[in-house]
Amino acid sequence: MNDQEFRELHQPLHVPAHYDTAASLKENLAYALADLGEGTADEVIAHLHELSGGDDIEREHACELLELWYKNGMVTVNEENKPRKYNLHKITQANSGSVNPRLIEPGVD
Repeated sequence: MNDQEFRELHQPLHVPAHYDTAASLKENLAYALADLGEGTADEVIAHLHELSGGDDIEREHACELLELWYKNGMVTVNEENKPRKYNLHKITQANSGSVNPRLIEPGVD
């Protein structure tokens, strides 16, 4: 595997801002997962089916994508209950912490 192939395989998962009928399965699957927050492969595919207005979804390819994303660290899974639930673990609330400026190292800004 060369550097370019490695970068393509391990780049962060891009989640589109909205569902697009002209977009690839990968983009729309990422959107469906983000829209759900967390779900099994069947739940994510069912949600994608709803978003697409009833269009047929390549179920096997969608399951392969979810597994590939999991293996490459792009999504996480909750395996407390079977079947596993996929999750983007996106941050939905602002950090409530604060910074004490006197404790920051000089030159770090």
